[in-house]
Amino acid sequence: MVEPRGIPAITRRLTLYALLIGGSILFSIPFGWLLLSSFKPNEEQYTRWLPRTPPAVAVSPYVARDEFPGITRPRPCPIGRWLEVKGHLVAWTGAAVQDALGGLDPQLHDEVVEGVFFQAARNVADDVWFQSAETLLAKWKAQLTPNLIATCRDRAYKRYLIGPVRVRSLEQQEEILRRGEPISALWKGEGGSRPLREQTAVEGRPCAQLSYFAPEGSREAKLTGVFGLGFPVERMKKLILSLRPDHSWNALDCALEADGQRWASAEPANAGNDQWQDVVWQLPSDDDRSMKVRSWIVLNPAGASDFAEPGKIRVTLTLRGRTRAAAWGTKLANNYRWAFRYMPFWRYVAISFFLCLMNILGQLTGSSLAAYAFARLKWPGREFCFILLLGTIMLPGAVTMVPSFLIFKNLGWYNTLLVLWVPSFCGSAFNIFLLRQFMRGIPKDLEDAAKIDGCSFFGVYRHVILPSIRPALATIAIFAFMGAWNNFMGPLIYLNDQAKYPLALGVFGLQTQVGANYGLIMAASALMALPLVVMFFFCQRYFIQGITLTGMKN
Repeated sequence: MVEPRGIPAITRRLTLYALLIGGSILFSIPFGWLLLSSFKPNEEQYTRWLPRTPPAVAVSPYVARDEFPGITRPRPCPIGRWLEVKGHLVAWTGAAVQDALGGLDPQLHDEVVEGVFFQAARNVADDVWFQSAETLLAKWKAQLTPNLIATCRDRAYKRYLIGPVRVRSLEQQEEILRRGEPISALWKGEGGSRPLREQTAVEGRPCAQLSYFAPEGSREAKLTGVFGLGFPVERMKKLILSLRPDHSWNALDCALEADGQRWASAEPANAGNDQWQDVVWQLPSDDDRSMKVRSWIVLNPAGASDFAEPGKIRVTLTLRGRTRAAAWGTKLANNYRWAFRYMPFWRYVAISFFLCLMNILGQLTGSSLAAYAFARLKWPGREFCFILLLGTIMLPGAVTMVPSFLIFKNLGWYNTLLVLWVPSFCGSAFNIFLLRQFMRGIPKDLEDAAKIDGCSFFGVYRHVILPSIRPALATIAIFAFMGAWNNFMGPLIYLNDQAKYPLALGVFGLQTQVGANYGLIMAASALMALPLVVMFFFCQRYFIQGITLTGMKN
């Protein structure tokens, strides 16, 4: 007997699995991109797909060998023209760097040449590559300015620069400590630190260069300075240090001593970039428990101190080197750490979970009772009311937004959480329709048997209907959780107190505070999306079962 021809079963099965895996990968790309973006600092968002490996340097200053891409053919340049002019472009670029900066370390020279070549290629117009070689070389030479070369040198040559020190009192009085003195004279180096070297103003700021981690292998450097205050020590609130880190991801701790007491920073300041910044250490205050953006590091009490000079403070900065593994961990967690600091994350999460719980409870209660009345009870006007209920699904939310706002405001619910969960106990048209269709599939004999046993209408609902519609109830619970967790428009309209924000509105407020810091925004968004991913991963079976069984007859 000849078997019918067709696709073998193993081939069909492999094809199905391949399609499922391919679809899973395709739909997971946005979430993967979100996670990768949350791990990268802001300067890497548009320059690379994966986060750059932290240098984990043991000596500073150092040359960052991966700051610029290598010398490659610019995209607009034809291959023939590239082969013709490449040698001239590279030679002229190297000569311009040599003339502008003089003798450099070979590694630094090569990195600066790569950086100048990369920037000059970006600045040259696309049509220039198709002009004559003489015109191209002239245009290229015009790009090799001393300012461009100096900028590339500063990007490739990483230095740890220390700027002025400021203090601020409880009355917001601010002063620069030991103003007028060279920055290098303010600090005394210890451990792996060499004496500070005074620098000319960098980007308009006076500073001194910190060279740390001597060749003997020390992984810790200390700077100690004694400063007099223009106000009583007990009125001091903040210590502010202006610095430009070296992008090494090493840790900077601070210890403050005054009047026989010592305070130590609760967490380190990480050298995660090479931009000027103000690191703020603040003594314990009510601000630590407020809704303010926590842009400071708390100085916690750390016992007694032997320093008690009247009107003076002693500051000790400790720079600790990190291994590559520790630097990787710090970099990957950095945006998440700042997301927790820039907003009261756990308060927002608690409010969101409360709203999710109440909305789930309300939708399950209100929708199931209304669906029971439409599906199993007979009363005048039932079909008309059901059609009227379905008609409300066609009403756009924008139509009912203003009337709903006026109603809730007159009830006194504006700027309260009541408006975000109490209406859920009235159910929703879609959920009522879903449960009604499910209940219509329950055999009438079960209900009759329960009535013979003495069950009331509510008893039938409790002991017969609810156990039979568990898949649909699970589906509604998932929908209610997702709707309440992602609800942004409701809190935006009805809440103006930051202490009552759910997480969705809190993340939006974070975006307005940090501006274009996309890494930080992506980290907060990933934290918000994580509960939904986990919930769907564990509850997808109930979700699919509830959808597929809706309306089926037993």
